[in-house]
Amino acid sequence: MVTDAERLAEIVRFSPGACLVLEEGEVRGANAEAIDVTGIPRKRLVGVALHELAIDEHQESTKAAIAAASSTVTTHRLRLSGGLRPIELSIRLVAGRISLVMVRSLAFEHELSAKAGGSLTHDAVTSLPDRYHVLEQLQHRLTVVPAQPLALIGLWIDDLDTLVNEQGQRVVDRINRQVGERVQARLRGPDLLGRFDSAGFLVLLNTDSEMEQLKEIADRLRSEVSFPVEFDGSLVSFTSSVMVASIGKKRPSIERILARLQMVSEKAAGGAGNRTDIFSL
Repeated sequence: MVTDAERLAEIVRFSPGACLVLEEGEVRGANAEAIDVTGIPRKRLVGVALHELAIDEHQESTKAAIAAASSTVTTHRLRLSGGLRPIELSIRLVAGRISLVMVRSLAFEHELSAKAGGSLTHDAVTSLPDRYHVLEQLQHRLTVVPAQPLALIGLWIDDLDTLVNEQGQRVVDRINRQVGERVQARLRGPDLLGRFDSAGFLVLLNTDSEMEQLKEIADRLRSEVSFPVEFDGSLVSFTSSVMVASIGKKRPSIERILARLQMVSEKAAGGAGNRTDIFSL
């Protein structure tokens, strides 16, 4: 017996524009345009819960958006894991537990935003590339053939929550801007600096330096950016933590890199910072 979801999936296959059919949040059908927009092969797309295809921090919001679908079209923006593609979903409940989803790529909008330093790709506090834009650039550099020499430096302001509680958000924003400017002033043209999270920055380096040289660079950077910041006539002191990682010809996954970054970020947030950690990825 053909189900409503299967019947709608057949119709969607020949629909203009990128379309998905969901039943209880699971992808039951996708047309060729949806596969092109998402970059996910049909065998990895159909039969999978749609929210599981999003990056970790977008999974819960995507799941909630699908669950809240009604006969009125609702939109939801997310990024897909793996390629970090930005997309927009237009979700409409059509029958029972079945939803029709139109999928739109936001790549062109983000490309224009990146060129203009706009809000889609840049951090409002520091004006640096934001987490997703810098990760997109990292993903691109990881997949360049032939492989180029690459290293990462992550830098975090230690125990940021305590700084916020003691000094206030305006002071912390000033510290973040100053740290960003200090790091940027020490980079070369091909290097890319972005704001990784509320307390952290990530630098992409095109370099074949040995690990010992990279550690020296990271130690020097940590000491140079961590001197006090002036605010309303007084100096505010802070320390920082740094992770430096070399990436060999055998490229790691973006998920492995993010796990390493998260580990150092948690140490810095917990006050166990003021140090340099080195890794080979």
